[in-house]
Amino acid sequence: MKITPILYTTLLLSQTSCSMAGQLPSTTALTEQQQFLLKSVQQTPFSAVVNITDVSIRPVDDDPDMVWHIFSATVISPVRGSSPNTLRFAMVVEKEEEAIIPDKPVLLTLCTARNLAVDTDFYWPGTGAMFEARPELVEQAIKAAKGLASEQTDFAQCD
Repeated sequence: MKITPILYTTLLLSQTSCSMAGQLPSTTALTEQQQFLLKSVQQTPFSAVVNITDVSIRPVDDDPDMVWHIFSATVISPVRGSSPNTLRFAMVVEKEEEAIIPDKPVLLTLCTARNLAVDTDFYWPGTGAMFEARPELVEQAIKAAKGLASEQTDFAQCD
């Protein structure tokens, strides 16, 4: 199965530091990928471990070279935000981009869908919004989300 970087960004964790129980390692000891995960959780309103179950493709009305990939998923473990049991999220990609359904659960960071041309709950903020759901990575995301304000309304990765 060919996985393109625009669709599936895998973060490889290395054990580079220790932390006290319940605390994140200092950011100076984190790898660039780990720092990106922390920013992704902080800069999007929704994060969860999900199992992607289906994808449909629809044309983008005003651009014949682009299509919507609309994914359906079952939420396994919420990380941040109000978590439904199932969700749909959309991404706009070039017409030739293959729609891949990962064969394992993934950790997603998503933006809340507002005024999209498709009926979905969330949208994909871009490369780096899908991570391998390794236990260490999920734990790090949960710790990052716990320190964030629930009333946050400004999310740098979302329009």
